[in-house]
Amino acid sequence: MKSPTLRLGSLPPIRVSPGTLVTVLVLALILYPSFSGPGDVLSVPAALLALGIALFMIVSVLVHEGAHALSARAFGATVDHIALTLWGGHTQYRGKEMSARASVAISLAGPVSNLALALVALGAESVSGPGTAAAVFWSFCARLNIALAVFNLLPGLPMDGGRAVEALLGGMLRNPLLGTRVTAWTGRALALAVVAIPLWWIVRAEGAGMFLLLTLVWAMLIAGMLWQGASSALHAATLQRRVDTLDALDLVRPLRLVIPQQTLSSLGSEAELTNVLVLEQRAIRPGVVGRAYRILPEAVAAVPSAHRERTPASAVAGPVGEVGLLDASLRGSELVSAMLALPVPVYLAMGEPGQIRGIILSDDVNDLLRGR
Repeated sequence: MKSPTLRLGSLPPIRVSPGTLVTVLVLALILYPSFSGPGDVLSVPAALLALGIALFMIVSVLVHEGAHALSARAFGATVDHIALTLWGGHTQYRGKEMSARASVAISLAGPVSNLALALVALGAESVSGPGTAAAVFWSFCARLNIALAVFNLLPGLPMDGGRAVEALLGGMLRNPLLGTRVTAWTGRALALAVVAIPLWWIVRAEGAGMFLLLTLVWAMLIAGMLWQGASSALHAATLQRRVDTLDALDLVRPLRLVIPQQTLSSLGSEAELTNVLVLEQRAIRPGVVGRAYRILPEAVAAVPSAHRERTPASAVAGPVGEVGLLDASLRGSELVSAMLALPVPVYLAMGEPGQIRGIILSDDVNDLLRGR
């Protein structure tokens, strides 16, 4: 089911996942025992108070993500959307490579906004009557925002604190990928701790009440999110390391390019035909110069020797796909970006004006990025 999208003022589109409702209900259930009296089957005031605090926490998450979005815009990034999900929320933004200072500022903007909300809630509590429902409401909202800020400041990915440490380590060590690996493994360790702590509480209590069971379930969901986010960061770091090793000249294959009308007999022996690519030149779209065909050994074997002088190469070739042009001097991310901008199976690697250095196959690049 597609998530509904909201638009609030200068904020980017806000996508609200159905999981957000689950978050509200679970948090309300966890909070409810703190407000209900002993033996109460159902206390409506306690339920409303728990539900109100849970809803305020969703607002707090929205403020948190809005702070990320506004700070990202301030550093020149384009913010695609804010998402509210079962796990809380995230902000999707993109832009040119940012400095460590910008990355730290964007990462810390969210927790700082929660600390500001906590101060506002504490101020509201101070003007509420002592012991009133309003005072209890604002007290819990303040404490939960402080907890939200502290939790997000944990120094492991995918938490905001982890992203800040990742940027600082990458800048200090001049090795962004090492910074990612350190903070991602820290994030995995935190995921294990998030589950271990409520388990320890249950063991110490020599039993598990409803509150502890709900806390454990919630902790397991949070731990799953942390582990998945840390694992995704590790995968991205590995992929980036492979991207950085790419060099167009290293990927060039010295295949012979022939025209479709060239006869089979002029192409050499059957062993030499494995290095032949038939190029049908015609303008298809910008950057694409034609279509490529590969000689098929089984088709060649079926042609009698006497007929090879008048059999065109196109008659014994199978389609490979469109052929694009690629600068042979490209490396790393620039090479990948150029290939993504013009996705075709085959590229002519161009050196000096008009000089073809060879061909590059998309499959070769994909195999390298997969670690094959």
